[in-house]
Amino acid sequence: MNVCYGVTVKPGVVWCVILFIYVLFLSPVAQSQEDPATAAPVTAVAEDPQEAAARQLRIYRETLLQGSTEDVRVDAAVGLLLQDSPQSREILVSALKNEENPLARQAVCKALIKSRGLAQTMNSPGVFLEPLLGILRGKSPEQAELAAEAMLLFEYSEIAGAVEQLLYDKELSPQIRSNAIYALQVRSEPLALRILIGLLDNSEAEIAKAAETALQEAFGIPVGTSRTVWADILSELQRKRPEDIRRERLLRQEMKLREVQAERDRWQKLYLAALDKQYEPLDEAGQAKMILEMMDSELPPLRLWALDKLTKYPITGNEKLREKLLSFLSDSSRDVRLQSAKVLMNMSVLNPAAKLLERFEQEKDPEVALAMFEALGEAVFFAFSSNSQVELPPEIKTKTLAIASDYLNQDTVEAAEKGANVIGKILELNNLPAESIRFYLGLLEERYIRAIPQNGTLRGNLLAILARLCGQGGAKETACDLFEPLFIEGLTVPNNPALRLAAAQGLVYVDKVKAMELFRQNQLMLDESVAVRLIVIDLAGQTGQAADLDWLLKLLSGSEYGEQVWQAIRNICQRQSADFLLDWAGTLESSDGLKDGYVREILDIAEQKASAEKDSDLLIRIQQRTIGRLVQQKIWDQAAAYLLKINYSVTENDFSEETNGQILKICLYSDLSEKMVQYIQNKINRHDLDRTSPWVVFLQDYFSDETVAEQAKQTTLKHIAAIQIKNRPRWSSFVEEMDCRLNAPLPKTEIEANQDTESPVSM
Repeated sequence: MNVCYGVTVKPGVVWCVILFIYVLFLSPVAQSQEDPATAAPVTAVAEDPQEAAARQLRIYRETLLQGSTEDVRVDAAVGLLLQDSPQSREILVSALKNEENPLARQAVCKALIKSRGLAQTMNSPGVFLEPLLGILRGKSPEQAELAAEAMLLFEYSEIAGAVEQLLYDKELSPQIRSNAIYALQVRSEPLALRILIGLLDNSEAEIAKAAETALQEAFGIPVGTSRTVWADILSELQRKRPEDIRRERLLRQEMKLREVQAERDRWQKLYLAALDKQYEPLDEAGQAKMILEMMDSELPPLRLWALDKLTKYPITGNEKLREKLLSFLSDSSRDVRLQSAKVLMNMSVLNPAAKLLERFEQEKDPEVALAMFEALGEAVFFAFSSNSQVELPPEIKTKTLAIASDYLNQDTVEAAEKGANVIGKILELNNLPAESIRFYLGLLEERYIRAIPQNGTLRGNLLAILARLCGQGGAKETACDLFEPLFIEGLTVPNNPALRLAAAQGLVYVDKVKAMELFRQNQLMLDESVAVRLIVIDLAGQTGQAADLDWLLKLLSGSEYGEQVWQAIRNICQRQSADFLLDWAGTLESSDGLKDGYVREILDIAEQKASAEKDSDLLIRIQQRTIGRLVQQKIWDQAAAYLLKINYSVTENDFSEETNGQILKICLYSDLSEKMVQYIQNKINRHDLDRTSPWVVFLQDYFSDETVAEQAKQTTLKHIAAIQIKNRPRWSSFVEEMDCRLNAPLPKTEIEANQDTESPVSM
């Protein structure tokens, strides 16, 4: 890359011109191949090659001299250079000499700059030298710089005499001599640079200053560098090849460009931050006004800022903003067009489909076109969805599907995936003929099969789209029949968890029972992918059997997704018998590291089932198991609530003696004093107290329990002392014993100590 101010080199421009020429040659052939049914009968006459060439020259000449844009004029000049005929060179030389058409002159210079690589194959390139030197002698610095860069087409020895003559002619204006200095500046030959260094001592201050500035631009050395340093530089340059000098200068220019870009970005960031501060406090009307002002800005960064604000602004109903946004799809800035398409991706309610399709067909940038297509697919899906207020012609949907098919068959992952996604969405709408559904499902299947050998991201993403089609929409039934073998095959593919996830989800949509069987066979509950395991766990909750509880229980302990596992266990238990659940609660109870509430939940499910089945014996066993566990865990409040829930009656229950004793313990440790009194009274009504009875042991333990507050013990003692039953001496003795234990008189020393602390202090 050489110094080339103001010139944008477009890759492939030469091929574009060649293609243009090719089309011109084909035009008469195309005309002769019109439909014979409609074409007028004419006699085919072959065009004279000389006439065709002359016509091409005229087209190029008119385009060069009167083209509407710089790109068009430069392309025409390049086309003339490629013809490399005396006639084409004459047109180019004439344009270079024409001072009244500076745009054509500049276009030829830029074409010569672009075409320097053709110098070795170009016939008579020397015809351009004198016109270029003529521009160098002109008054326009911009044209002179382009001419100097175009003269890089020649070796320095070919231009040295003419350039130095301009340089040392004191009668010429300083501007013309500065043009000559620039012609030396862009050269990489040491001889040219030596002349520039020599000019540092020129007696004319203006020339010396221009030379110093040129050297500073060429080498990045500050103005004012001493002559000794320049001498060293010159000595070093003598040892370098011109291509090495060009490479170093290019690196310096790139570094300088990066610095300038970094500074530009910094100031741009500061300015946009200031706009944000101005925008945020405004009301909705003020924000809309500011957005519109920025959308009208000539600067792409400000238009991009406005687009960013549009994503958060309620644009629906604001026709001005809508029209402006849609107009951005044809903006001169590629970045603005791209961002506009991305914004419209989430604004299908604005009905942008027709405009998106129109602009897509004209867009040349592949990335922008893909973004427009994606937004188009979303807009079509929205418009043809049920309850949508947007109306679109069916042809737009048809064209969108055709475009999606083209993208689907591309080799790039992003294009193929987005094409498949749009096809999938439109198929979900359930408003296509059956034959169309089968056709597009077939396209998806074929593209997936093409992606199998790579086994990459595209394969997994495509299978996920196929799975989604099996789960919802109008293509569901056909998709399930067509894609089930693909899901089964993808279920066991190693090193592709996304593929296995899509396969698992697809099989769930096709047949849940069959899918669960396949998951068990392939041990997918142990898959390395958490997402796959969660699919299996969820399906087990829906269709799993008692045997699945074993592996689910292993996953439950210490699992990061324990809640999902437990939900699956609960769902399976809901489908089991109460007797099974009572037994399995023991298995659950013996497992380590589980939440205390798990066993209680299973017992609750078992109790509900036994009650529904009216199996009173089983119901009693379950309730006794629940009571025993609550007492074991000392969850007194929950235990008391459970007794109230089952309407426990002291006098009428079928619980065992042990369970009734446990119930007394619950009453003692919770606020169920009434039931406690009923229980004791019921016992001693039958016979006097037996100190070996479990319920008596519970009472003794309670009054000896240091964790129970003394006040609570006194209250309990008061309740049981109030029970008056004749002829129960052992019971009366027990009450007196408990009273003495709780209310024993203090030893004499303690009484005296208490009196000392309570007596007034003597003075």
